[in-house]
Amino acid sequence: MDKQQKFLVKKFHILLGKAGIDECGKRAMLASYGVGSSLDLGVRDLLDLCHKLELMTSEKARQEDMWRKRLMAAIGGYLRAMYQEQNAVRIKAIACRAADIDDFNRIPLERLRSLYHAFMNKTKDLKFVDKFTADELDYSTLVN
Repeated sequence: MDKQQKFLVKKFHILLGKAGIDECGKRAMLASYGVGSSLDLGVRDLLDLCHKLELMTSEKARQEDMWRKRLMAAIGGYLRAMYQEQNAVRIKAIACRAADIDDFNRIPLERLRSLYHAFMNKTKDLKFVDKFTADELDYSTLVN
């Protein structure tokens, strides 16, 4: 077992304790990866498990994850309102451009919140304007 794998196995067990996961829960997690022991996991699987456990134990990471999902939903809603194609890659690209950052997962929490509200407001404004530009609208009711 190489040095990195040993480190990750130790980290995995520490995070299990922090998350309050008992032996039964640990076995269930390992079974989902098709192994019976953490020593049988590869580095990639250990990294994945540690990341999931960190999300469970870290309030800040949970908040960031929640706001990333909200931002993606807000941008998706904006694209739907604009009748444009929407997919995860395009949504993340728009978020990165808006935040002026190359990696979606590195957008800071406050910026995620700010962008979420900006896209929600853009969508509301777009829908509001669409109401007044619809063909069925009686324009005589708008004039004082």
